[in-house]
Amino acid sequence: MRWIREHKLIAGLLAILLALVLIFLLTAGSTSKDGVTGTVNKGMSLVSNPLTAVTRTVRNTVSGLFSYRQLQAEVETLQEEKAALELELAQAALTKSELEELRELSGLLNYDYTNEKFDVVTVDITSFDGSNWTNIFTIDCGTEAGIKEGCVVISGDGLVGKISRAGEGWAQVVSIIDDGTKVSFKVARNRKLLGVVEGNQQGQINGYMLKGDAAVAEGDIIITSGMGTYPAGLEIGTIQSITYNSNTLLKEITVESAVDFRSLTKVAVIL
Repeated sequence: MRWIREHKLIAGLLAILLALVLIFLLTAGSTSKDGVTGTVNKGMSLVSNPLTAVTRTVRNTVSGLFSYRQLQAEVETLQEEKAALELELAQAALTKSELEELRELSGLLNYDYTNEKFDVVTVDITSFDGSNWTNIFTIDCGTEAGIKEGCVVISGDGLVGKISRAGEGWAQVVSIIDDGTKVSFKVARNRKLLGVVEGNQQGQINGYMLKGDAAVAEGDIIITSGMGTYPAGLEIGTIQSITYNSNTLLKEITVESAVDFRSLTKVAVIL
């Protein structure tokens, strides 16, 4: 022990050498017949396997990152193409809808819009101005198109009303459901049966037959008579109810308009 204390350096080196020999002997005992080569290879495996696993993980992560970015780019491209197709479909549907409206308007007037047989201007509604339902509204054409006060306005379903005011680029329409708007009519199935209807504050159409014994019935369709402002033959609506007024000795009627004023977007003006 004294020798060790006096020769610490040599003792340390000898201890290290002894440890290396023991390690070598233990390793050699657990290796195959390949001896030192097997031992070295085993040592290399202990070091290289973790490195290989780390390398593989990094490679897979990088590859996955690039694949994700590529997939994301493809998704964005598909989304752009989908949006473009949806826009095209919406535009096509709008065009088809407008064409159907034009056909309805032309059919109501028995007029071919391809040869402009009649002077009719098709316009869009820009705003509804009436306080009761949609009894007054504005259109996007006016005096520049020949539209003036008194011009008759129709839709593909029937009579809408008439122009009350007009300026350049705009005109105002008063509909037949407006309070106090009167229209002379006749019954479509028997045109000898005449009457008058007008709008009221509730946006409804009421009226009466000119003869107390007029043989009208619920479900009868009434059309413009041709007397007054409106040309003959435009559909006004359908009779919903009939009551006899003993004071006036006339049959009073309520009428459902042929036109759905809530869904109007496009109308035609007869010049």
